[in-house]
Amino acid sequence: MRLLCPICQGERDIDSFVYRCDKCDEPLEVQHDLENLKERLSPRTFEGRPWNMWRYSEILPVDADGRISLQEGGTPLHWGTRLGEKLGLERLYLKDETRNPTGSFKDRGSSVGVSKAAQLRANAVGCVSTGNMAASMAAYAAKAGLRSLVLIPTGTPVEKMVQTMICGSALIAVRGEYPETYRMGLEASTKHRIYMVHSDAPFRVEGQKIIAYEISEQLGWNSPDRVLVPTSSGGNISALWKGFKEMHQLGLVSHVPSMVCVQAEGCSPIVASFGSGKDTVHPFAKSDTIAQSISNPDPPSGRRVLRLLKDSKGHALSVTDQEILEAQRLVAETEGLFVEPASASTIAALVKLAKSSVIRRSDKVVCVLTGSGLKDVKSATRLLKKPIEIGSARELENVLSQT
Repeated sequence: MRLLCPICQGERDIDSFVYRCDKCDEPLEVQHDLENLKERLSPRTFEGRPWNMWRYSEILPVDADGRISLQEGGTPLHWGTRLGEKLGLERLYLKDETRNPTGSFKDRGSSVGVSKAAQLRANAVGCVSTGNMAASMAAYAAKAGLRSLVLIPTGTPVEKMVQTMICGSALIAVRGEYPETYRMGLEASTKHRIYMVHSDAPFRVEGQKIIAYEISEQLGWNSPDRVLVPTSSGGNISALWKGFKEMHQLGLVSHVPSMVCVQAEGCSPIVASFGSGKDTVHPFAKSDTIAQSISNPDPPSGRRVLRLLKDSKGHALSVTDQEILEAQRLVAETEGLFVEPASASTIAALVKLAKSSVIRRSDKVVCVLTGSGLKDVKSATRLLKKPIEIGSARELENVLSQT
């Protein structure tokens, strides 16, 4: 395995505390010896193994005896029959990442990243986050017995960080914008041997790419036609694309899907750049959306996302907060899945794409639901009605006769 820059092909030591190319300022990627693996792997290789992320151990960069795991991965792929019927789609699937140990897809990357940090005997692990990634990294650091450090913007509400704090992580509030905080974390990593498990770190991407492997195996080793992914930094959609590309190169699937990047209208720098045909991302001046998990105004993997959208013949679109809330209720009422606003953004985008016939009735479509609705209960209350109050059996009968 090697750490490579996808632009200049420059190689870095895979055991270094380096995450981006110092020449191209692009996220580094783990490159496996796929030609050698191709001779050893087939769909039958994975049969009979436990249904979790480590089922695909050959394509993960951590030795078996060094894993820090909370049994992440192996999440359900629901056939969204009732939602599909409403939207006129016959083959709609929902990848339910809310079923991971801390309630989001981040656990996959945290498991691999913290495992690598433990292997390197890092002094601590760290990230820049205000939500799912911080909570996930803190949990896996606790499991590994490692110190953890989270950089957050000044003014972040305490309730958003409870899950992180209860696992013993140290929080540092930084005055400044996200890009500055992100760079600050990278500098501290090298100087103090703090292994960063941030949004697009190479080893986090390795864990999260397994979502693609699971989807394909759950579909009988077939790739979907389209995959919709909520997008913030760009790390997760890049991870899924890496997974699908690897499987195609390994001969495990016959084709790769078209990727769909979904962002909230109030913070959609990648969508804006894609729509204007640019190959770089211009930062948003201000983020304004209820979908906090995808509100990154200056995504560090933005250029990489634009490239993968071009390579996959994909799409990028934004959805309003109102559309997100309506989609959150729609997927709950039809499929019984309570997801956070960021996750519901893919359902909102699906509604738009189905109406415009970009997605056809027969297309095999997967929406990735990245986090649990329990992460942000407050947003969901905006569309809820108050309970009906009664005081007697007669009043109950009156209510039942009218509903």
